[in-house]
Amino acid sequence: MDKRTQKKKIIKEVLFFLIKFNVLLIPFYLIILLDINFYPLQINFANFIAMILRGLGYNIETSNFIIFVDKSYPIDISRDCIGWKGIYSLFALLFATHGKIKNKLKFFAIWAPVLFLINIFRVLITFLIGVNYGLIYLEIAHSFLWQEGMILIVVAIWYFWLKKGNLIGDVRNIL
Repeated sequence: MDKRTQKKKIIKEVLFFLIKFNVLLIPFYLIILLDINFYPLQINFANFIAMILRGLGYNIETSNFIIFVDKSYPIDISRDCIGWKGIYSLFALLFATHGKIKNKLKFFAIWAPVLFLINIFRVLITFLIGVNYGLIYLEIAHSFLWQEGMILIVVAIWYFWLKKGNLIGDVRNIL
């Protein structure tokens, strides 16, 4: 196969990936557009985070999905705090990528819980920064460090999938 034919084939594969990825993201965007809530998950997640913080010695109370430190300083555990966006994005990236479904399911079954644990760490660190250094630092940690950080983590996990499956070489050859 000559280089030009190979480039066309790879461009087709990339376009097909982008189409599949965007179709898989339709539920993601519908959840956001329709403002579907995850209140039961948020409440359970808030209680779990509160339990960990109590274990670390903080005076914590919860009311639904709000965590209070010392009966003040409310922290809202929003829908996005539970980590659904990162986990769903990994799902969409994996299933839009070429490969066997069985392998994708196996990889996702391992890495979705890892992403969830990273998310717990993210929320705890953000919370601790806010409680110990002030709300301005909580916002900095949340908005600048962790939002972009979680995107990078998801892309890194997907890259690991691509590298593991030897799916990167073809794309690299046309660059």
